[in-house]
Amino acid sequence: MDRPRRWVSLDTIRGLSILGILIVNALDFAQPLAVYGNPTLSPVPLTSNDGLAYFFVETFAREKFVTLFSLLFGASLFLVGESDPKAPRRRLIWLAIFGLIHGALIWHGDILLLYALTGLVFMQWRDWPARRLLVTGMVVYGVSITGMTLLEYVSALVTQQIDTPRTSVDGLVALVRSGFWGGIEGNFQQWTGLIVAEIIVYLPVTLGLMMIGLGLFKSGFLKGDAPIWVYGMAVMVGAVCLVATATVQLRFLMAGYSATDFAAVYHFVTSLTPVFISLGYASLLMLLLKVGPLRLLLYPLQCAGKMAFTNYLVQSLVMTSLFFGGRAPVALSEAWGLPWFGQMNMAALMPIVVTIWIAQLVVSTAWMSVFRYGPFEWLWRSLTQQRLVSIGR
Repeated sequence: MDRPRRWVSLDTIRGLSILGILIVNALDFAQPLAVYGNPTLSPVPLTSNDGLAYFFVETFAREKFVTLFSLLFGASLFLVGESDPKAPRRRLIWLAIFGLIHGALIWHGDILLLYALTGLVFMQWRDWPARRLLVTGMVVYGVSITGMTLLEYVSALVTQQIDTPRTSVDGLVALVRSGFWGGIEGNFQQWTGLIVAEIIVYLPVTLGLMMIGLGLFKSGFLKGDAPIWVYGMAVMVGAVCLVATATVQLRFLMAGYSATDFAAVYHFVTSLTPVFISLGYASLLMLLLKVGPLRLLLYPLQCAGKMAFTNYLVQSLVMTSLFFGGRAPVALSEAWGLPWFGQMNMAALMPIVVTIWIAQLVVSTAWMSVFRYGPFEWLWRSLTQQRLVSIGR
């Protein structure tokens, strides 16, 4: 069976996306879900450094990299189906199984199940021409993101009147730190409280992004074939949106992590600008890839993108080993004082994130110099093709 062609542009953007997703997810690994939405609920007092780190993550990363990854996912489903029309559905079914295991037993913030279900819906339109995919995708995305923004705005108005009990946060921290089964139970509680709403709210949004992503691929944009001025324009639009996002995030911080007085503007800007910022990031990478020496420097990012599935799962395994009770070796737990759940805010998490980034870039580059696929990519591909696929070069 022929292997689908690898596109350097897609792998490089995917590598940036998978690393960027970690910095957004870090706080959700380290603290209860309620703290992710409202940092003032953290059991650890917030510092000015936490505010700076929060501002950076919320401005440059949150919703940007997962949006970028969603755009790429649509193109990936098309490429997989070129060699075997039945492969994408089998691939998505196995992805859903991985997602259920990952979400229920490892980390509640899983996106694999959402991608699998959205992909199954998306499959019926994957053969549409670029223009039709782009127009339909923009309509679906625009309507969905507007509805989600209104829902978030109304929800914010309601929750402002409801104080989340600190005891519930402290209780979850104690449960997750209590041991292996306590960590499993605490994670499962958060996953079951999140997954249904996540699918209902984000499936239409993700569907629109997948259609836009495949349309951009078929039109040549994500292949790096668009004119230079197109990428330059996308970078400039993304920069303007970044300024708008930074402005509202700064005001959010100055108001003590609250958007009470400007909730409508805050949710409008933070919900509608990420797609333009994401395309700006992708365009900047496209321009860098056209410069020989810089293309070589981006090679580790390309390798990380080829192993995106493996890197995503490894991030979860490493972070939950550090923060969830009973998941790290006893000697390491005693030496480092693990688990750390409920003990770190955003600033303290940044060195951990950067260390994982460096490790994954180095390991991905070394691994891909020997093997054709990452470990979990190989397993996923073998299950999809119903045979053991050769992993070596």
